[in-house]
Amino acid sequence: MSTTPDRISYLRADSTGWLLEQDNASVRYFALRDLLECPPKDPEVLDAKLRIGASEQVTKIFLKQKPDGHWERPEEPYQPKYKASYWQVMLLGMLGLDKSDERVRSAINHIFSFQHEEGGFAQYGAEGARAEYDYVSHRASRYGKTILSFRPWAEKELHDSQMSCLTGNVSLALIRLGYSRDARLRKALNWLVKVQNLDGGWLCPYWGAHIHDKHGCFMGTITPLHAFAEYPKKYRTPGMQKAIETGVEFLLMHRLFKADNHGFKVIKPSWLTLSFPQFFYDILRALLVVTSLGYAADERIDDALKEILHRQNEKGRWAVEATLAGRLQTTLEKQGRPSKWITLDALRVIKNVVKERGQLNTGGGGSEP
Repeated sequence: MSTTPDRISYLRADSTGWLLEQDNASVRYFALRDLLECPPKDPEVLDAKLRIGASEQVTKIFLKQKPDGHWERPEEPYQPKYKASYWQVMLLGMLGLDKSDERVRSAINHIFSFQHEEGGFAQYGAEGARAEYDYVSHRASRYGKTILSFRPWAEKELHDSQMSCLTGNVSLALIRLGYSRDARLRKALNWLVKVQNLDGGWLCPYWGAHIHDKHGCFMGTITPLHAFAEYPKKYRTPGMQKAIETGVEFLLMHRLFKADNHGFKVIKPSWLTLSFPQFFYDILRALLVVTSLGYAADERIDDALKEILHRQNEKGRWAVEATLAGRLQTTLEKQGRPSKWITLDALRVIKNVVKERGQLNTGGGGSEP
């Protein structure tokens, strides 16, 4: 196996061999599949894929899984944050598991019980709503206020707790885990199309804090686009394709991280921080999504691309700058150290750009042609 020379010429060193080491089966699998483009039935690909389910990190996640498929509290898939069920299925998708694993199927059966009839995924189900109602009604009574009876209150609460950012992340996990042909996933994706903002971004459409907002949310935008990016093209509807085009334009008009109406100043410095697991918005995730969707030739990504290229070290590796260590069911990365996950995504982006442009002409972190 060899690494494409035109991609390596832009790196300070070739880190592909490092990614192919046996210590991280997930990264090895993705490097073989995405960087070296080995066929699915290649013996090394099959071996790496098989090893993922028995890896230390995956084993630790499943050790915390309850018999009916959930983690933490059965009625709340979102809380506690990063340890509850939604977060675990997102991680399992990132790590390369799929529904051939019975433990995954059990988890997904539980997750689908929190999908609203409209299609979006909610923060909790009826039982979780009951606990929230008891809290809200008790607090209201302390101040002499009254609220709706439980049933109408719960119906509205469950409807309003559908979130575009959450639905995008859960849909992405479902796609990765092998549910692309499931009608329930398609329903979630169609809901995302329906609630897209006029400006091309997304907001949480029913959340009180967003009712008067007009400008799309970057977090709410990147997760639907990431799901659409990994959803097989043959299943995309015209509505999905239109959502992709307007959603990507929303990001590009902001150069992925800059305010278009304020002299292109950086909107949020934390977006420049490279993080894993990839739950939220940062420029590396934005670059990966936008270039995967076919926009690698658009020069409006170049500022973000330069930021990434400048971060590589002398070995052609990238460090993880933010982690959720201590808040997950298992430790995935150590902050500040060279990261195989960040490096993998950086190389995916570079590959996409070189493939589309034929060269990497941004004046970035490596040698120029």
